[in-house]
Amino acid sequence: MGGKKRDRWDSSSDEEEDGEKEARVIPQTRSSTDGNVISTWPLHNPLLQGCRSVYDTYEQIERLSEGTYGVVWKARDLATNETVALKQIKFHVDDEPRMTEEPNHAKNGFPVTALREISVLLALAHENIVNVREMVTGGGIDKVFMVMQLFDYDLSEAMSKHLLDGAPLPQSELKGILQQVLQGTQHMHTNWYLHRDLKPSNLLVEQRTGRVALADLGLARRYQTPAKAMTQLVVTLWYRSPELLFGEGCYGPPVDMWSIGCIFGELILGGKEAVMPGQGELDQIDKIFSLLGGPNETTWPSFDNLPNAGLFRWKSSDVPQLSQKFPVAQPLEGGRSFLDADGFALLEGLLALDPSQRLTATSALEHPYFQKGVKPRRPQFV
Repeated sequence: MGGKKRDRWDSSSDEEEDGEKEARVIPQTRSSTDGNVISTWPLHNPLLQGCRSVYDTYEQIERLSEGTYGVVWKARDLATNETVALKQIKFHVDDEPRMTEEPNHAKNGFPVTALREISVLLALAHENIVNVREMVTGGGIDKVFMVMQLFDYDLSEAMSKHLLDGAPLPQSELKGILQQVLQGTQHMHTNWYLHRDLKPSNLLVEQRTGRVALADLGLARRYQTPAKAMTQLVVTLWYRSPELLFGEGCYGPPVDMWSIGCIFGELILGGKEAVMPGQGELDQIDKIFSLLGGPNETTWPSFDNLPNAGLFRWKSSDVPQLSQKFPVAQPLEGGRSFLDADGFALLEGLLALDPSQRLTATSALEHPYFQKGVKPRRPQFV
């Protein structure tokens, strides 16, 4: 292929994109006889079958977005005419900052974060987790693409568009969104994976079906019991759990559950604001304790064992303000969603200070919030 044709897939650009936007993608799936969701797409993987050429198989349409670890393109499958999303993997130099515990390269120069994301996506097949259709290359190690189904919005964008209509998110649809996030997370945790960066912009929504999928698994990591030390520099600050903020390196699924609690609260607030939008780690800690109260022998008995427990002091008079921010049994102001007692209990369980007291994905899915009142329904963002 000539140079001109290859240049259309060059990730370098003068355009500035939102760094939090990622590929809007979701796997095409079907159910097997045992009830598990499996991919119906043919898989072409460099570790298994070799890669096809991006130039022979896809036509570039437009550049959609750019994140820390990849550039996302909208493209057309030349064989089927299907519109897809291609996530072009970024190759960083060694001195670039990144939220990983290792340099972002393998021995052959391939980014560790990309290898990790591909590995996780190949290991997990679920309708509420994005999946890889195939891997394609542009003829060089610096042009490697993950092919995924094009998606409509991330949850943050979907909520913003919904708010323009001036209508609160129906309780049934709020339940439907949260339920799907929990189902995808449960599948990850059951298979011994942590997401480590759950937030609205990493949750994708398909407008036609209302399906929600977990995306951007570049920070995902296998975990084990007992926990093995990992980096604490994970999870976007507003969704980062208190144990991570206080230096805990031996963590597990509760870090994802805290993030889901923050997302749930944000949905209740109508998507207009984050629950605890800290301006730095110390401010984030202050906002957490202002909302939930400081740790004590009841709320977090093992707090003093954390590496950085003695580095921050808060007012001893701090008392929980969660019920004031999320009043029960009345519509919230400004078109925000109605919250009942079961919903508040679920929120409180997800935002427990002590990770050992925090709800698991399974216990959250079995919570009365989903069993009583209106039934969960997939969102209808039109």
